[in-house]
Amino acid sequence: MYEDLFSLDGRVVIVTGGAGHLGREMAKGLAAFGAHVVVVGRNAERFAELAPEKVGPVKGSIECFTCDVREPEAFTEVVDRAWAKHGRLDVLVNNAASAPRAKWDELDKAAWTAGLDGLLNHYFTCTRAVSGYMLKQGRGSIVNNASLWSVVAPIRKMYLDLGNEPPAFVATAKGAIIQMTRHFASEWAAQGVRVNAFSPGWFPQKRGPERPDYMHEITSRIPMGRIGTPPDVVGMVVFLASDASSYVTGQNFLVDGGYSIW
Repeated sequence: MYEDLFSLDGRVVIVTGGAGHLGREMAKGLAAFGAHVVVVGRNAERFAELAPEKVGPVKGSIECFTCDVREPEAFTEVVDRAWAKHGRLDVLVNNAASAPRAKWDELDKAAWTAGLDGLLNHYFTCTRAVSGYMLKQGRGSIVNNASLWSVVAPIRKMYLDLGNEPPAFVATAKGAIIQMTRHFASEWAAQGVRVNAFSPGWFPQKRGPERPDYMHEITSRIPMGRIGTPPDVVGMVVFLASDASSYVTGQNFLVDGGYSIW
């Protein structure tokens, strides 16, 4: 009876930001476990990395839609199409994130609002778009990608002279995602819809020249001694999407190599 706990055969999963750094690996992992994955992203060029010849053989499938999740009507249209095609909607992975860099002395109300719009507000509107279908069918799992910064604060000196430290609205938005997760989990638990979050730690993308000093600042503070790589989040997402977590709701799981325990 336990062999199929992690199976996603036939399930329909929507992944926002599904062609990005972490989202792409999530989409491939979910499809490998049998899910029909609906990838939503703003940049259609990135979908090339999810083409069948790139992904290889999987039990499920991957279908891509160009959509800016900050536009609720556009995302709702994707959700409606997925429901019309498959007649079910099992999982939403809220993963999309987009926010400008802004130093404190440059952070005005407009930048603050834009940051929350790109990191937080669409988690609500996307959840709202799928919740009706999930509540109608009496089951579903919503998985929110939060962040290490939902539970601890960034250490400014770790960023050296790079100027890439997260603005104040990042921790604010990520903390709010955790509370939103708990709220909806409490509201819908008795109706068969589970809501959980996972919080990745350090998963930096290479954007410039090698900086061993920066990498040392990060890895020296991580008990496992290395940064995260996209495959490191797949197991957690599959767990939260599948029946393996059938008695789990309202929780936040840190995927940080132990960073938050020190």
